[in-house]
Amino acid sequence: MANELGKGLNLRHLMMISIGGTIGTGLFVGISSPLETAGSLGTPIAYAIAGIIMLLTMLSLGELSSAMPHSGSFQHYMRVLFKSPYWSFMIGWLYWLSWVLTISADLTATSMTLNNLFPSISTTVYIGLILLFICSVHLYTVKAYGESETLFASLKIVTIVAFLIACLCLIFGDLDTVAQSSIMSEQSRLPNGLIGILASMSTVTYAFQGVEIIGTLAGEAEDKGASMNKIIKMLIVRVFLFYILTTMMLVFIYPPGAQAAISPFIWVFAQVGIAHADVIMQLVIVLCGFSASSSALYASSRLLWSMSSDNIAPKIFSRTSRVGSPWYAVLFTALIASVALISAYIAPKQLYLFLIASTGQVGCLAWFCIALCHYRFRRAKQAGLFPQYPLYYQAPCFPWLPLAAMVLNAISIVGLWFSDNGGMILLAEIILLALLSTFYVFWQRRSAKIHTSHILKTNHSQPLVR
Repeated sequence: MANELGKGLNLRHLMMISIGGTIGTGLFVGISSPLETAGSLGTPIAYAIAGIIMLLTMLSLGELSSAMPHSGSFQHYMRVLFKSPYWSFMIGWLYWLSWVLTISADLTATSMTLNNLFPSISTTVYIGLILLFICSVHLYTVKAYGESETLFASLKIVTIVAFLIACLCLIFGDLDTVAQSSIMSEQSRLPNGLIGILASMSTVTYAFQGVEIIGTLAGEAEDKGASMNKIIKMLIVRVFLFYILTTMMLVFIYPPGAQAAISPFIWVFAQVGIAHADVIMQLVIVLCGFSASSSALYASSRLLWSMSSDNIAPKIFSRTSRVGSPWYAVLFTALIASVALISAYIAPKQLYLFLIASTGQVGCLAWFCIALCHYRFRRAKQAGLFPQYPLYYQAPCFPWLPLAAMVLNAISIVGLWFSDNGGMILLAEIILLALLSTFYVFWQRRSAKIHTSHILKTNHSQPLVR
């Protein structure tokens, strides 16, 4: 059985997936958390900072993915650019786990929304149905995923455009709403000062995360990554526009302490008189949940396939089906992600916000690694190494660009430790790193024994030559 992934993503798929994959429940649902923590003035600042970090990181990824298109993205780059497999092992498994938690978070938000619409059916049933749908898509061809994401992305973009129009109508047509907005309340602008902005950075950055999936998509692109730099440049402008503009308009109309049932977006649409705005927006959130969960399953299964191919995960995960789907990796990831079923027994909203905060921090670590790989790769190219990887695109302002990206991502990582549960999160992370390091030692010893056993068997099978 060939263990290669299928090729079926064209330029249209790549563009829509990269844009649509970043617009999910992190924006529609998760935005309420930074509004409370950072305030009406701090939230746009936090989103702007996160947008700048994203910009720097994606420019680095553009150079890497155009030179080395691979479905393992920066995990594979870490394996190529660092002598020890430890770093690739650690970031690979941490990032895979963050995607699994992302699936759980999106499933939680989606099932919570569906349960609000149709309360007679439990969240457990909804989660099972969503998992069945996204697994079916990914067990088929990658083109099926590309087409489904193109449709989802189109619907999400239309929703955001409609939201921006609604905000403009309120800003210019209802001065009372603006006068009562959170930006006009001095106490709501920066309720926790600069610490509030810092504490919300991981949650805010989570909304942008998923944009790095473009590096994974390069491995299954029909043009083998040749168009990556063009896609990333267009992606930066559009994502920046959607998130920054959306956040800035929201704080000019959203009142302090307002409690929308699911999302501030519902409140905005209701204010402009759209009938059944809550139902419409909740259906949009459901579609976003399907889309985000599907993208997360795509990224995590390809990452598991890559780690298996790089000998830092069980070999079974590198097996692919006749159509090029890593079906063992897909099913295993979906199985682990079913931890979201506990949302039936834990308050869903609190669980969701905790998940996006923790996965946001790992996402910042992933962005840090992308910038680090870019720095090492360009330095290696300057030294005459890696002639097999031509530079189709060179990110500007080297070496300051990747260095700035590393510093800003490091600040975002540290920021979560200043949140209310920061101490507990730090302790959990130390334990997780210790467990993964222990597992790495075990894996290396096991691999060495298997390698030695294989050599001995090979030598014993050879006839003696005198």
